Amino acid sequence: MTTTEQPTDSINHWLADGILLVTAMLWGINILVFKSTISDFDPWVFNALRMVLATFTLGGLALGEAVLWPNRPNRSTTERRRTHWPRVLVFCLMNGFFYLIIFVKGIELTTAGNTALILASMPMWTAIISFLVLSERLPRVTWLGLLVTFVGTVIVTTQSGGAVSLESQYFLGNLCMLTASLAWAGGTVLSRPILQTMSPLRLAFISALLTTPLHILIVAKQLPEAWPQALEAKNWIAIVYSGIFSTGIAYATWHAGVRAVGASHASVYQNVVTLVAVIGGWIFLREKFLYVQLLGGTLTIAGLLLMRYGRRG
Repeated sequence: MTTTEQPTDSINHWLADGILLVTAMLWGINILVFKSTISDFDPWVFNALRMVLATFTLGGLALGEAVLWPNRPNRSTTERRRTHWPRVLVFCLMNGFFYLIIFVKGIELTTAGNTALILASMPMWTAIISFLVLSERLPRVTWLGLLVTFVGTVIVTTQSGGAVSLESQYFLGNLCMLTASLAWAGGTVLSRPILQTMSPLRLAFISALLTTPLHILIVAKQLPEAWPQALEAKNWIAIVYSGIFSTGIAYATWHAGVRAVGASHASVYQNVVTLVAVIGGWIFLREKFLYVQLLGGTLTIAGLLLMRYGRRG
């Protein structure tokens, strides 16, 4: 394993950054969709139904890729090796099932401010796990970019109306959110070697195909009662957006970004999700605007630029 995090995909760096930025925007918009339409809808049912749509979406895209580019190489001849399927299974369980379950439970047990603050640490965890597991070393300017982005995200999240609390009643919820962050970070790092042997679309489809039945099983008893409510226009639009775009297409573009620039560099774009959600809240949900959030947003963007500069070095 190399000691530096070098891209293994031929995709242009600027294109990779654009893909990751679009992914972050899709996830940020999804937060707004959830907040505005699913407040009276069972989150577990919503999650299961969107995963069904995501599976069909990814399946169609993966089939199209196989038909249009049947022999498309995704690694150099010297790096070719068989796919490590036990590793793929662990990844699917971590990112496709365990992360989502713990994340939803954590939201129920802690405050919005605590949730945002803990999730803001995810890029740091990804970089640390990448270093420990894959021996990936980042330039100092990249670590500085991580720190600046983290500080910017903390400012945005703590000033966006969500209370940050250290009270003991939120301990279990905070622990769930931290565990979810570690699961996503670990899965992101684990996906990097997998993506040397298969395309991002294929990996995303396999993950959805294996884990969606588990999500359906969790809500099997609630589905008959919840189905009429799911077909209401507002809820159905939310499910379609979250399933096709935020979960289907975005999961594939995320894996493409990870393969192109590495787990540590890609993970910092997750902080853009919070920034997009806050800006969207100002525009669409008429949430309170605070000038200090502009400082946080500026720092988040500055951190991204530092990360990119470090990747060039």
